Amino acid sequence: MQQVSQPPHSEALWRMLTQQANAAYAQQHTLSAHAKYTEAMTKAEEMLQIFQETGVPLSAPLAFVISCHNLADCLETQKQTDQAAHFLRYACTKLTHLAQRPELPLQARLACVEQLRPAVNVLSEQSIPSLSHQQDIQNLIAQARTAALTVYQVASYAVQTRLEDAPVTERPS
Repeated sequence: MQQVSQPPHSEALWRMLTQQANAAYAQQHTLSAHAKYTEAMTKAEEMLQIFQETGVPLSAPLAFVISCHNLADCLETQKQTDQAAHFLRYACTKLTHLAQRPELPLQARLACVEQLRPAVNVLSEQSIPSLSHQQDIQNLIAQARTAALTVYQVASYAVQTRLEDAPVTERPS
């Protein structure tokens, strides 16, 4: 796996942009909030790209999900429900894909699975009028759950293997 160094300010910049967007959103400046949330999303996607290649930083999936949900909320406020739903699906799809990548370190895959839970919860609460979209969402949720179960099984097996491979020490008499 190729090592790519993450600029140390990436997460700090993402955090700053998100805080600025949150402040604008709280003041009901939705256009300004949308612009800052979009910038934060770009930074989160950059972090996730590095994460996809290296497995670090483990905070990248969290930043990505927060950015997707923030944009979805902002777009929902602007009555752009189709675009809002897109970001909710995007969060689930991307994290499911990353969780299924066996070349990622187990800790990285677990970080994706941890963020799949809130992504799936928000997605499942979405009111979707179209039957075909409802079926798409149900399929996406099923894929996310399958990926999560697979990663948890791998993690459980890894722990079990480490215990079985541990040296046996004699009991004191």
